[in-house]
Amino acid sequence: MLDKIIFLPLLVKPIKTIMIHDFVKSMCDFSFGMLFMSQLIFTAAIYQKGLKYDLQKMMFRFMLYLLLISVIEFYLFYCSGTYAMHLSSPITDFMEMTVVPCVLFIIIRLTNPLQDQRWLIAVNAVIYFGAFAAYLITGNDAIHLTLLLFTIIYSVGIVVYGYFAVKRFNRQLESDFSNEELSLYWLKYIVYLYIGMLFVWSADTFIPSEMIAVVYNIMLMLMIGMFCYFVYRQDDMLRALECLNKEEIEEEPVKSYGFEVRFQNAFAKEKVYLNPKLNIVELAMAVGTNRTYISNYINQQLHTTFYEYVNKWRVEHAKELLASTDLSLEDISIKAGFNSLSSFRRYFTRSVGMTPMAFRRAAEKQSMETVGE
Repeated sequence: MLDKIIFLPLLVKPIKTIMIHDFVKSMCDFSFGMLFMSQLIFTAAIYQKGLKYDLQKMMFRFMLYLLLISVIEFYLFYCSGTYAMHLSSPITDFMEMTVVPCVLFIIIRLTNPLQDQRWLIAVNAVIYFGAFAAYLITGNDAIHLTLLLFTIIYSVGIVVYGYFAVKRFNRQLESDFSNEELSLYWLKYIVYLYIGMLFVWSADTFIPSEMIAVVYNIMLMLMIGMFCYFVYRQDDMLRALECLNKEEIEEEPVKSYGFEVRFQNAFAKEKVYLNPKLNIVELAMAVGTNRTYISNYINQQLHTTFYEYVNKWRVEHAKELLASTDLSLEDISIKAGFNSLSSFRRYFTRSVGMTPMAFRRAAEKQSMETVGE
């Protein structure tokens, strides 16, 4: 009896280990299934949205490619009896490594929506698929290891490029648009997630683990979901940028005589800033000049951006409404030319140093003091 009591803890520990292993394996299977289902849903959503712009078409092809990889991995891990190979399999490694340049293409497409990067796709295809073919022919593990290290370095380069590309592109948007919603600031969150995925993928490649695979699947699902969601939001920006690109091809001649008077009248009398979708081409047409001339004037003479200048007028208009009317904040945001209440609150607070409601209370207090005197 005493012997059984002594050996009981020794029996419980292996049972716990087996249960934990089965749980982790089940989580790995579940996360893989969730990833596959999310890819199907996101792909269908993009297709349903329509493939009008090149970025949408590119994202749709990217999702189809991810689905192909998932189908092949499903076959290798669940149908061929080679589940133990896991993500350390050179075959799946090579497939997943090709996703890295795909992410780069998407970032480039987001930050340069009117430029053609097919040459870059061709170069990367030669590198990755050439290395894959060489590995299949020779079976040399050095090729596999070399491409793994190259992919990690490549990923770091994507992070650095993405950071500066987003900053540059947002500056371009501020020079051409007055709409705060047209922005790629959200992409920085995807870049942060991509950095985390890089570490997780590297760990799972060199130290295979089902628990790490679970984390990787979840992070990949989040990144794909964020990409697909925000591609939806790029629709207005792509439409606007294509319009700007056409205008740049045939710019109107510069009419510099009386330009400053016409420019001031456009804001002070015509109140062009009340148009929530105002862009620099529309302003140039209203003033009677071209985009390049008016952009240089705002940047070099007024020392600001088109976005900041237009929204400064909107804030002043909102101040008047806040001080002289009982309109709701939402109505004021619309009447002042802001495209949303959240944009109005955010920009007003940043510009004035207090919230719209605080400004209204201060204006009411000052008005009562004036009446009392």
